[in-house]
Amino acid sequence: MQRNNNEEMFTQACKLTNLADHLNLAEMLLDNVAVSRDNKDNGAVHYFLNKELDSVQNNIINIQNQIQEISDVLTDIYNEEDNLQESTKNTSLFESLEVENDDVR
Repeated sequence: MQRNNNEEMFTQACKLTNLADHLNLAEMLLDNVAVSRDNKDNGAVHYFLNKELDSVQNNIINIQNQIQEISDVLTDIYNEEDNLQESTKNTSLFESLEVENDDVR
C-alpha cells in the first residue's frame, strides 16, 4: 500500500509540474500582449483579444480543474494513510488486550 501511495504521489507531483509549465506558457503569451500594448501595437492586442483570449481562459480553467483533481487524489491518499495507521493502532491495541486476557486465564 505504501509503495503504491508513494508512486501515486510522485505521479501527482509530475502532473503539477506539467501544469506549472502550461501556466508559464500562458504567462509568456500574456507578457507578449503586454509588450504589444506598451508598444502601442493595437493590431496584436486586438488579435489576442479576439482570437486567443478565450483559449487562454479555457486553459486556465482547465488547469484549475486539474489542480483540484490532484488535490482530491492527494487528500484521498492522506486519508487512506490516516485510516491505515488508525486501523493498525487499533489492531495492536486489540492484540495486546488478547494477550492480557490469555495471561489472566
